[in-house]
Order: sequence, then C-alpha cells, then structure tokens
Amino acid sequence: EGGMSAVGGVNIPTFYAPDDPLFADLKAKFVDHDIPLLMDAMSLSDQPLPILWTGDFIPADGPTPGSTIYIVGEFNCSCVGISNFGAGCGEDKDLTNVTDENYLEGTRLTNLIGLKAVEALDQMKGSAAPAASGIARDNGLLPQPASPKYKLAHIGFESPGGYAFNTDKDKNGTRYDSIPICNGVIRAGASCELVKYTPDDHDGFAKEILKYDAFIVRVNPGQLSNPGVKEGAQMRFDALMREMVKMGKPVWSSPDVQTQMGAKDALVQINQLSCGLPDTYAYYSPDDLIAGFKKTAAFQPRVIKQNRGSAGEGIWLVWLLEKDYCANLGDRLLDDDDKLKLMEMNDNHTEYHTCKEFLEFCINGPGGDAGEWASVFPGKYLEGGKEAGGQLVDQRLLPRITEGEVRMLMVKDTLFQIIHKKPVEGGMSAV
Repeated sequence: EGGMSAVGGVNIPTFYAPDDPLFADLKAKFVDHDIPLLMDAMSLSDQPLPILWTGDFIPADGPTPGSTIYIVGEFNCSCVGISNFGAGCGEDKDLTNVTDENYLEGTRLTNLIGLKAVEALDQMKGSAAPAASGIARDNGLLPQPASPKYKLAHIGFESPGGYAFNTDKDKNGTRYDSIPICNGVIRAGASCELVKYTPDDHDGFAKEILKYDAFIVRVNPGQLSNPGVKEGAQMRFDALMREMVKMGKPVWSSPDVQTQMGAKDALVQINQLSCGLPDTYAYYSPDDLIAGFKKTAAFQPRVIKQNRGSAGEGIWLVWLLEKDYCANLGDRLLDDDDKLKLMEMNDNHTEYHTCKEFLEFCINGPGGDAGEWASVFPGKYLEGGKEAGGQLVDQRLLPRITEGEVRMLMVKDTLFQIIHKKPVEGGMSAV
C-alpha cells in the first residue's frame, strides 16, 4: 500500500541493503567520495556529521546510453524518525505495540547510532573504539552502566497543549524512538539519559547538562515555537547548544548543521560535487529571483523550492507554455506575460499563471498582481530575508523524477539502508 512521502505525495517504498549492487555506483560516489567533502562544502568543517540523517536523490540520465546518475534533492538532518518503532507512537501506545520484526530491525539501527556516537567521542579523546553489542528486546530504558565510558544526554521536549502538539510522542510523553536510541548508546558502553528541555527553567537546564560529554537532540522542528511555549525558547536553546559545541561537546545535530545542511540552499553549496547539479541557484531578494528565474525558466523546465515546510508545500515544478525553450542559458529572458504551467508538490495540483503572477505570488503572496491561486499556502517565500529562512532555490527539473526518489539512510558516515520511494501511478516525487 502507498505511504506518505517525506516531501509530499503517496509512494510505495522498497528497501535495499547498503551494499545492494543496484545502487553500487551511487554508494561509491556519495558515501565514499562526496561525504568526506560535504561539511567543508557547506562551511561546516568544525561540525560533526549528523548522527542520523538522510539524503534524497533523483535519478537522471548518465553520460553513456542507459546509465543512471543520482542528484541530491534535499538533506534531512533535524529529527529523522526511525519508522520501525512507529507503531509505538500515539497517545495510547508505547514500544510494546511494535512487532518483534520491526523492533529487531530498528534496534540494529539504534545500536549503530550508539556505536558511532561513542566512536566519535573516542576519536576526539584518542580512546579505543567500542565493541559491537547484541540485540535483546527491552521495551524500557536499560540500566545505565556502572562505569560509563562517556555520559550522553538524549534531549527531548514535551510541548504544552497535549497530544495535538506532541504527535511524535508515546503514551508516556516520550518521543517514540527515544528509548531505543538511548539503549543503543548504553549497549556501546556509554550512559545515555533521557533529559527534557525546560524553557521555563532554561538556566537550571543549562547548569544541569554541563555534566554530559555529548548530546543527541530529538526535538521536532517548530515544537519550541508552539503556543504556550515561553517566547524565545528556540533561540535560547540553540544558543545553549552552540555553547556546548564551543566547549568541545558534540551536539547531534547542532543548530548550525540543521540550519545550513537542512536548508534548501545547501544544494547550491554542493553543486560541484558528484551528487549536485551545477545549474542550481539560490535567490534571497526579489531582484535576484526575477532576474534569475526569467533566465532559467526560458531555457528549460525548473523546480522552484522554498526553504520552509517539509511536505512539498512551496515546491513548484515549472513548465513554459506556448513558446519553445531557448537553445542556451541566457539567450533570452521570459516576458512578464509568458504563460507557465505550475505543479505544487504537496498535493500535485496544477495551476496556470503568467510569469509575472508567479513571481508576484512568490514575493508577496496571492491577490493583487498575483491573481487568485488554488494553493492553500500563502507564498511570500522570501519573507524575513535570508536570516529568517527566506529563500528560493532554482534547480533543473529532472524528467525521471516520476521514477521516485532514492533515500540514503545514514548514521554519520555509514550507510545503513537504501529506500526507493516510488510514487503511485500518476504521482510524482517532490524532492
């Protein structure tokens, strides 16, 4: 049966082992070649790779007939969920609701997370690498080691407002995959305690966490800005995590990694790596957007991606209507009244507008010069400027996007699993 894509659209997932020969070339180019260069390319050389993250790739025709290359569409490094434990998520559920098969597979992943976390600390401190551990089912938090090699904190947050604002939690108010992650660290020989951030006692929390050597942050984006949360909580929490990084304590993932690696303009910064597209551009001002889009959209179909949102809203596929594309980039520019076909990827609905109407919608939202729009989202993608996440990324539309996306599920620099997320017939991937 079809499942929901991380970026919008119904898809059917197929799971592959990390060494499956079908994706050997992608693994060699991305894992072996690009990942060692990734953090430098995004000006994050002082930060560790995320402990759990994904890269979503779109297939494209390779340099020889019948060959395939893969182009990254986005990275997700903020709070990637471990779907094997998903049956334990709900206001009346916990890990006892997870099948043994899913528990076993999920624990393979969390054990690797524990090993890689301790390994990273070992590398910092020049210690021996941890030994691998077995898998035994335990629905509760394991006892902490009597003499832990390191002390880690798993930082979560429970929002006011009940389950409606905590849909990633179990019946005990704990994120559904938190206990397995902690147990993975414990099995690797370190302690890992469940700690909840307390915006109402920020200073007390800041003092309490000084005893830990590293932090695994599992707070869903936006939760610290929910109604009822003390104003400025996200800003204070981020500043605190940056202080921990300055003290030499790893934070997975730090605010800077989440901001710079998770932002859509990361695609511009990695456009010279094998997983990138050279003709990828970022726009932060109306003038840049108007000049850049009129040039690129006159040359070939494009994908325009806003920075905010995670369900395909504000991701538009763009085709030029009633005119041929120019032969070379820059040969001509779109006119304001040129007609466009536009498809928004949160629900695959199609709209028809002029170039001017689309640009006006992106800058100022619907109404006025933008005309009426069927999209349920308000546009205004540049609002607040770059510092507030206002940006649009302009990337070539790859025709084989209809084949779906390939997700690389990573634990730091180790590939754990490959998932091919194929849209149901008539659907389309949205990365």
